[in-house]
Amino acid sequence: MAPVADEINAAASNADLDRRGNDGIALTDVDVKRISPTVIKFKWSSHRRSPKRFTVWLRNVKTQEYYKARATVWTSAGQLQIGLGSLGNRTGEYQLVLTKWNHYHDVYARSSTFKIRNSDF
Repeated sequence: MAPVADEINAAASNADLDRRGNDGIALTDVDVKRISPTVIKFKWSSHRRSPKRFTVWLRNVKTQEYYKARATVWTSAGQLQIGLGSLGNRTGEYQLVLTKWNHYHDVYARSSTFKIRNSDF
């Protein structure tokens, strides 16, 4: 996808989020690598007022259920790769969600929607 299209998709997927002030965590790249097994690679940006840690979730778009993919991520790392183990072979449309540490309702950033299929496990 072109960079402009990526920005439009990211803006649309985060349209329902309130302004977060100076939280300063933003997803900059999300890539679903369909290798065996599938992994999700992602990058984020932050600044000095960003929280020191956050939690990564996979959110089922249809059911609105959250599955904890990584309990603690240190903001300074800037990139990470996660597997699909937390989903327990549940297929569907998902979003990658970065939240306040262990609080899935306090969202910092959300990816555009991607599909998880049986062949991804």
